[in-house]
Formats: sequence, C-alpha cells, structure tokens
Amino acid sequence: MNEKTSIKIPKLTIVGAGPGDPELITIKAIKAIQSADVIMYDALIDIALLDYASSHAELIFVGKRKGCYAYQQGQINELIVARAKSHGHVVRLKGGDPFIFGRGAEEIDFARQFGVETYMVSGISSSLAVPAYQGIPLTKRGASESFWVITGTTKSHQLSKDIILASQSSSTVVILMGMSKLKEIMNIFSSEGKQNVPVAIIQNGTTKDEKFGIGTVATICDVVEQQNLSNPAIIVIGEVVNQRVQLDSIKKEVIADMHPSDKETVNQVSRSVEEASVRNNLYPVFLRMHQIQTLIVGGGNVALEKLTFLLKSSPNANVVMVAPFFRDQVRELALQFHIPLIETSYEESFLVDKELVIATTDSLEVNKQIYRDAKKRHLLVNVADTPELCDFYHGGIVTKGNVKIAISTNGKSPTTAKRLRQFFEEVIPPDINTMVENLNSFRKTIKGNFEEKVNRMNKITETLIDK
Repeated sequence: MNEKTSIKIPKLTIVGAGPGDPELITIKAIKAIQSADVIMYDALIDIALLDYASSHAELIFVGKRKGCYAYQQGQINELIVARAKSHGHVVRLKGGDPFIFGRGAEEIDFARQFGVETYMVSGISSSLAVPAYQGIPLTKRGASESFWVITGTTKSHQLSKDIILASQSSSTVVILMGMSKLKEIMNIFSSEGKQNVPVAIIQNGTTKDEKFGIGTVATICDVVEQQNLSNPAIIVIGEVVNQRVQLDSIKKEVIADMHPSDKETVNQVSRSVEEASVRNNLYPVFLRMHQIQTLIVGGGNVALEKLTFLLKSSPNANVVMVAPFFRDQVRELALQFHIPLIETSYEESFLVDKELVIATTDSLEVNKQIYRDAKKRHLLVNVADTPELCDFYHGGIVTKGNVKIAISTNGKSPTTAKRLRQFFEEVIPPDINTMVENLNSFRKTIKGNFEEKVNRMNKITETLIDK
C-alpha cells in the first residue's frame, strides 16, 4: 500500500481573544486555537487561552508594549508567512478584535501576497466590553445617541486629529491607547468648554487586575496620579459615565435557557478556562546542571544574583559568562568556581553548543535579541524580570542534604516564594537527610515485586504526614 505524504496547506487565521477575561473568547476562536500548528500571541491576551493549544503546536510570543518589542511588525509579518509555509496553520492570537486598531488586516494583506490562505475570527472589542464590565452604557436614551472609538496614538505616534472632531460632538468618546497623551486630550475637551464632562479610566479591564478611576475632564489627570492608573487602559468621556449602572457578579444562570448540548459545551469551556487561569501550569524538573551547557549574558547585579542562585544549588554547574564588564563579586565567584568569563559584547555565536541561556543585561533590546536568537536555536531561555520571555523561572529552593524543594509562584511573586522557602527551612526537621539515607538502605533489603516494595515503603513513610 502506497503511503500518501500529508501536505499542510499554508494558512493564517487571525483570532480575536477578547479584552482580557479568558471567558470572553468565542467557541469558534477556541476551535481555531486547537487546530493551530503555530500560535503567535500578543502581550494583552490571557495566557490561559494557550492551554487550548495542541501539544505539538509551537507557541511564539510576539507581543508589543510601549518601548518593548519582542518583534517589529515587519518581522511578525515575515514570521507568519515563514511558519505557514513550514508548519501549516498559523493562528495569530490578538487582544480584543484584531480589526479594531489591531493590524489584523495588514497581516492578512501581507500573507495573501505569498499565497497563504487567510481567515478571520472576530473577538469582543475592549472598546465595548471594558466599559460594559464597569456598568457604563456607551449609548443611553437622553444621554448619548452614538459613540466614537478612537486611537489616542497614530502610526506616527501623534495624537489623532479625530479627537478634535469628537470633542465637538455630544457623543460618547472611547479612546484606546491614549494614556500617554491624556493631558493633551483633556486640554482639547476643555477648550470646547467641557471641563465638567464625566470621564472614566479603566485599566486592565475585565481582568482580575482591573482598576477604575472616575472624574471630569478638569480633574481626571489628578485622579490618574492619585490612583496610579496607567496602560493598558481605556478612556471613556461622556455623560454616560454618570449613567453607570450597578452590576452583580456574573451568574451561571445566564445559560439556563440554552439547549442541553450547547449548555454543556459552554460549561466545559468555562471550567477549562477557570481552572487554567488559577492553576500554575509550569512543569517542575530538577536538572543536572553539570551536564547542561549554560550561558549567562551580563556581568552586573542581576547576573550576580542569577549566578549565586545557580551555584548555591549546583556548585559544579557548567557555566560560561559573557559581558563587556563584570562586577568584582562576579569575578570572585568565577575564580572560585572556575567559570570562564568572556569580556566582550554579546554575539549570537556565543549560543553555539549551549543548551540553556540566561539574559541579564541592562539593555532591553539586547535581552530581546538574545531571546530571539535562543528561540531560533530551540534553546531554553530566561530573560530576567521579563516573565513573558521566559521558558523557565528561578523559584525558591530549600535544600536539606538529599532533599530539595522547589517553590514557584508562576513568576508572579518572587517575594512569596522567598517567604515560603524560609517557612519550609524552619519546619523540615534537620535530620531529614539521615531519614532519607536510612530509607534508601532499607528499600534495598525489601523482597518481593515492585508493587509490594512500593506498598511497604508507603506504609513506613505514612507517619511523616501524620506528624
């Protein structure tokens, strides 16, 4: 029987992930994620959505934040085409709705030039959902008959001229990406005699980190400073802010009238997202660092911290460090533990034969370049203080002889990991290593098959839990 070679058709699906809450994703979007060979995702999506991806899918972070770019837009376009040609189905997972200030249309136009099939799955726009979550209706009889949705910053990083037109209207005005120009925007509205018009600022809307501030055109800048509001945030200007309604928590009864099959589908999706959003999905492993070729790029305080942490657990770790300058403490440790120091600027060639990379330079651009170079070579990489560019995190570690406990907070709170480490260091008995050694010796004397040995050891050690 002849075997047919499976040929994957180059395909791009632009998928809107919604405004932040992972439950505000459409079922069609989930199906696209599940079928993807490659997922290129942005900074504003909830990474719990990536749990829908198949185990074979390649996940690539391409997020852009102000002053922080994993990839430039031109590189993203080229990467879409390259991965579609080499892997098949590329899902471009973007926050909100990709056709509302999301550059989804630009990416489709580029991909089609190279014969890539293109599809679109709309998402719930943050311009609509974020005010709604705070009970703000964008239109309401007697208050507003229409609304504007405007970007605060144009492609040339200038204030949109549409804001001047919007300030002359009685409509509700919703401004995305406008926090950096908030004072300038409020001055425009003030010049139209609208100092007392209500304004709401909603940061991280629809997420557990949501923050909300309310004021007027004249006072909102002070509110932002007092409440420490910042990007990502949405600005809502208009009388509807005063028409804000009181909302209760979302009840599951809203699906009570659905057909049973549809209801079960929604419940499954809801349970899956809820579990993923609160669960630490990192896979803990313990590495033999003397067998892992490790590169640390950087020679300052952060590099010293990472090196100290590594050597504390694995004094025989196989490490090379590269930097144009090394602190004296780094040099002392390197001398003590025989670690080669290469005193020069980073180049991609230093990744040859390496298996694990830690980037600690004080240049965000250099760290980003290290990340990109490492991912091209399929290396594990950690970019200090940048969780979204980390394949692994450095957690808290407790060591008592042969017993080692690693603690992770999913990269969210190193301080909590530190406190838990201190707690376990106190509660674990100092003679735990002796007990482990004795149990190891005893295990070798037990007769019987594997199951009998396991049952015997479980019986002996169950008193540890009682204590």
